[in-house]
Amino acid sequence: MAKDAKINSSKNYSWRNWFIYFVLALLIAVFSLFNDKFFSWENFAVIGRQTAMVSLIAFGMTFVITAAQIDLSVGSIVGLVGVISTMALGWGWGLVGASLAGMLTGTVVGCVNGIITTKLKIPSFLVTLGMLGIARGISLTVTGTRTVVVYDKAFPQLWGAGDIYGFPVSILWVLLFFAIAIVLYNYTVFGNYVKATGGNITAARFSGINTDGIIIKVLTLSGFLSSIAGLLMAARLAAGRPEVGSGMELDAIAAVILGGTSLFGGKGSIVATLIGSLIMGVISNGLVILGLESSIQMIVKGMIIIAAVSMSEKS
Repeated sequence: MAKDAKINSSKNYSWRNWFIYFVLALLIAVFSLFNDKFFSWENFAVIGRQTAMVSLIAFGMTFVITAAQIDLSVGSIVGLVGVISTMALGWGWGLVGASLAGMLTGTVVGCVNGIITTKLKIPSFLVTLGMLGIARGISLTVTGTRTVVVYDKAFPQLWGAGDIYGFPVSILWVLLFFAIAIVLYNYTVFGNYVKATGGNITAARFSGINTDGIIIKVLTLSGFLSSIAGLLMAARLAAGRPEVGSGMELDAIAAVILGGTSLFGGKGSIVATLIGSLIMGVISNGLVILGLESSIQMIVKGMIIIAAVSMSEKS
């Protein structure tokens, strides 16, 4: 009986993963019918650039949610990393130093989230909600709410503003970390421990898994990938802006859930998360091309997401 239930669960999960490909193809077809400018390499490159940051954050969020945790601080980390890295450029730290400063900032914030969550036994929802405000406040304080302009042309070129033979650099960064995330999630002991921790944390502890260590690691990984997103965003804007990243945590979570990762933990898919992120990007881009007002875009976007998740749950 239990075996049959497991088989049915696996079948349903595979159907859910298949369904989002259909949703993505349907959205592309619909938007292409309404506007001939949508189905073009130039527009797809724009979508790729626009979704690059959310995709990177969503990869980390997949690990976090699979471990039955949540990270609401990722958007603020994006803003903070952009500010720190661009300020470091102004201090004369150079391209490498500024980039490392940004990556270290996001990684440390993620690690602090994990340590507070596990050592003080506070739900990650509350910890990262508090960190959302802290990181945003630091960004606004150190900049005096002003934009930090990037004058070093190498920084935007390295972190995604440029192209290589017509292919956006930001997409190359996404593909790199996409491959790394797949390996970590599917082919390492760490990935198995993440799934075990989210699936049944008590059983995982009894089997000898350091579940606190796993939670710290997934939140640290989330902070690191958010820092890469922050560097890409700063490169795209050629500036560090303290308000940047607001709302990205919701887009990332939506992408992960669209991809079939269970909010209750234990299972997920990096590939499906990327598809979920692309769905979010296609919706946003398509609605802009159709010329809908931002308020209407929010309504339509929310309705499409709810419908897609609802139908995939039934598939």
